[in-house]
Amino acid sequence: MNSGSECKMGIIRTDRWLDESFGDTRKVEDYILDAVHSKEQALIETLKKTGMYRPNKRTKSIYAQMKERNIWEEAEGYYNKYQKEWDGPDIPILIFPVMMEGLRLFRPAEKRKSGLAFIDKLFLFVSADITEKELEALFVHEYHHATRLSILADRMESNLAGSIVMEGLAEYAVSEYCGIGYLAPWTTRHTAEEVRSILQSKYMINIELERNDPLHDRLLFGGGGIPKMAGYEAGYRVVKDYAEYKGLKTKALFSLPAKEIIRQWKELAIQTD
Repeated sequence: MNSGSECKMGIIRTDRWLDESFGDTRKVEDYILDAVHSKEQALIETLKKTGMYRPNKRTKSIYAQMKERNIWEEAEGYYNKYQKEWDGPDIPILIFPVMMEGLRLFRPAEKRKSGLAFIDKLFLFVSADITEKELEALFVHEYHHATRLSILADRMESNLAGSIVMEGLAEYAVSEYCGIGYLAPWTTRHTAEEVRSILQSKYMINIELERNDPLHDRLLFGGGGIPKMAGYEAGYRVVKDYAEYKGLKTKALFSLPAKEIIRQWKELAIQTD
């Protein structure tokens, strides 16, 4: 397939696919699978759940504005910057319009962008009305995931500890490189003491819960009495407390196992009680 992406890494010019085949979702999906060297239709279904556009007038308008904004060129700049800064992985990064439900003109920031990171590929879903700094924050969060995955590889913990620390580290990187004004809303839904309390009561007793356990996702994303995005917020609090106490920056945290960060956070919590 002549998608123009074979053996290419970094920012894939998905805009060329969309110029040609915006309304032909099957063809765009084939381009995606070809670019990431996959035959897994399950990947496409995951992308749809994460924010992948569906062709309609609204998403076509978003796409036109994205082209005017030079979103692909902006993202290329962030890729070059952070790959060099972090010695990050050389992976394909694919950008598409985000699927925005409804016709409201103004959306909360978290509804205007989304992302999905793997060890060998990364997807960004955006609307043209996000600012350059918001796009950078999204890139930092998702590319941090890919970088940590590539560094830890088979040492990556597949449990609740690994999940919450992964999210916490990525958002801590956003605070360091983009500023606290670009942190996700879930980082400030509760006070520090409220988060520390729920960490002790709900998370520490389940910290080794495997990812395939249904309770894992409830604790990570919320639901069933757990606040929305509580696991993300808990992970950010763990990382922030630990990193600030130790005086560590993002680059020094990439290779640290989640269980070690959790262990030292628990020791710190005991000391400060």
